Amino acid sequence: MDIIDSEKLIIELNFRNEIIDERNRTTPFDSSKMFNLLPPTVLDKRTLQAVEIHDLFSAIDHSITNVGKARLFHSLMNPSESIELIHAKHDSFCELESCHKLREAIVDYLSEFSRNEKYLFKMLNAHMNPLMVYHDYNRALKSIAIMQKAADAIPRPETVYLDSMIKSIQSFKGSPVSSMAKGSVFRTLTGVKAGEEKGFFTLALRFRPRRISFGSIWPALPGLYFGGAWLFGFMNPVMAETMFYLTSGGSLLGVVYGALIKPMFDYETAVLPIRRRFLESNRFGSAVEAVAAIDELLSFILYAQELDHPAVLPEITNTDRHYFVAKEMRNPIKAKGDKSFVANDVTLQGARVSFITGPNSGGKTTFCKSIVQNQILGQIGAPVVASSAKMNMTDKITYQAPAFDTLNDPEGRFGTELKVTRDIFFNVTPKSLTILDEIAEGTTTHEKMSLSQDIMNGFYAIGGTTLLVTHSHELVEHFQKQGKGQYLQVEFSGEEPTHRMIGGISKESHALRVARKIGFSPADIEDYLREQGYIGPIDKT
Repeated sequence: MDIIDSEKLIIELNFRNEIIDERNRTTPFDSSKMFNLLPPTVLDKRTLQAVEIHDLFSAIDHSITNVGKARLFHSLMNPSESIELIHAKHDSFCELESCHKLREAIVDYLSEFSRNEKYLFKMLNAHMNPLMVYHDYNRALKSIAIMQKAADAIPRPETVYLDSMIKSIQSFKGSPVSSMAKGSVFRTLTGVKAGEEKGFFTLALRFRPRRISFGSIWPALPGLYFGGAWLFGFMNPVMAETMFYLTSGGSLLGVVYGALIKPMFDYETAVLPIRRRFLESNRFGSAVEAVAAIDELLSFILYAQELDHPAVLPEITNTDRHYFVAKEMRNPIKAKGDKSFVANDVTLQGARVSFITGPNSGGKTTFCKSIVQNQILGQIGAPVVASSAKMNMTDKITYQAPAFDTLNDPEGRFGTELKVTRDIFFNVTPKSLTILDEIAEGTTTHEKMSLSQDIMNGFYAIGGTTLLVTHSHELVEHFQKQGKGQYLQVEFSGEEPTHRMIGGISKESHALRVARKIGFSPADIEDYLREQGYIGPIDKT
């Protein structure tokens, strides 16, 4: 499995505004904070935003725990480059999907863990109030105890991936940090230690996570003794009363110690060092990551079951050239809850470059985003929204959406967009998936045509999977004459797009149809001018 070290895991879990709000309820998962923390890998952040990664996460997320949500979003941002891991996930997906008893046991386990999970990460993120530390600390330990004990109730999986996750949780039991979770913790001159780590002659002070202890009671003992003597008369009443008043200050000292001094002292000398031991424990980090991985896998299954459309685990290969083939492919975000969402068959294999033409609002962008989103799902081991699919691993996914001019760029819109295209081009390989939504915009028609031809010839020579969305049918016809690439256009039924892609090149802009639809056609403009008196009425004679 892809292991995230425990320190990094806790940082990634610190994506929320606060772990607990003022009503002690868990705040919603905020993927934008985690998005800003993680570095780009297979996908750059511009591409992630263009393909609506946050909406994709929201669509497929059915995880029960917050650590499971973190794992799922981490996977979406960083699709695996290990085909062995994907195949192992597929095997465990099938086992978990088909074995009702195993699935129910895992749902129960994750639900139990989630009850105290917020306190665990409140402690690990050091978001505890020192004066209220014992409640949160004890609930955090309960979460860890559940993580270990409840795993024993899960039937032993037969597939390697799931079995390794359960073993990671169970292996934490034998660690010294695990003993700390059971409450046997001592402060020593060399730091906090579990009872089994402490030698017989080691100078140690046991940490008891509660306010009432011998340290908070002993100052009150004299006052209690003389108060009892005064009350029950087994001492001279005058002396007993005098001694009671003289020693009653110890009771106040005991209250102050238990309410203020002890919790703050314990927070600094015990709780924070214990927290550090957990963060530094590889076994603990692996156990928490295993909980997250199990939850992620369950989320895949629940997402597929919820869809009103076919979803399937794709056949995945890892050759030296990318391809993507799917039947009845749909958009993973928009198809959720939309029974009428139109499917498309996709064959991106061997053509190298594909040109997509058609009017705005015809479905070109959705088609391209659907390919990228399903590629991401396939490459994290999740089902794709299609009746069948086959794809190759990709080393780079890039989506260039139209950029806007910036005041800081002296080259204007043309230079801004061309720089993005340049950076994409110099980083693609035959295993890359690239979507380009118009290129070389902001210059003359002649220069745009010439430069676009050179750019697309370059992508064709590299030989990955490149899609160009364009309104320039002249550019596409140029490549058609050379026999390069494939050509897709938006299908129309009458004047309305069907949102299906069919073979061919669209030569009609349908601009007038769109203008009429939004009320800004030539006739609308003329009517407005006449109504406002800018031009004269029509002469009907």
